[in-house]
Amino acid sequence: THVYTMYNNQWKKHNKAEKRTYRTRCRSEYNKGSNLCRLCGKTYARPSTLKTHLRTHSGEKPYRCSTCDKAFSQAANLTAHVRTHSGEKPFKCMICHRSFSQSSSVTTHMRTHSGERPYKCALCKKAFADSSTLTKHLRIHSGEKPYQCKLCMLRFSQSGNLNRHMRVHSSL
Repeated sequence: THVYTMYNNQWKKHNKAEKRTYRTRCRSEYNKGSNLCRLCGKTYARPSTLKTHLRTHSGEKPYRCSTCDKAFSQAANLTAHVRTHSGEKPFKCMICHRSFSQSSSVTTHMRTHSGERPYKCALCKKAFADSSTLTKHLRIHSGEKPYQCKLCMLRFSQSGNLNRHMRVHSSL
């Protein structure tokens, strides 16, 4: 079967890859709503993606690290985590050749070269290269301190500050 679509007022015959993309798009339009999360209303093109999404609501984490027993909701996250134990860093920056264990880390790192800061604080207009730094920054405005010392109950806005504080107790 051939797939044709109108392009610049002319019918265009598609190659195999384009046909596959077109069929996927048609399927996802046809299935819209059939892979609906009844908890939050999000819809997904594939049932498998919905199944993965549902774990965000249930807290199910079926993928477990055999080294440290940490659990994950997605296999890809476990794969990336295992690299923290092995030290494997297969992703490289094409500019400075620094290596990373996750491809997303290269994407974030590239912003140090470009100066791009797409994550903006709505309260003070400060901008950040990655979402996690914005999240930490927002705690300045909210006063949230989610990290607590189990020895003296002092609270901190960042995990690194708690780790540094723990040295106070180890030197006693």
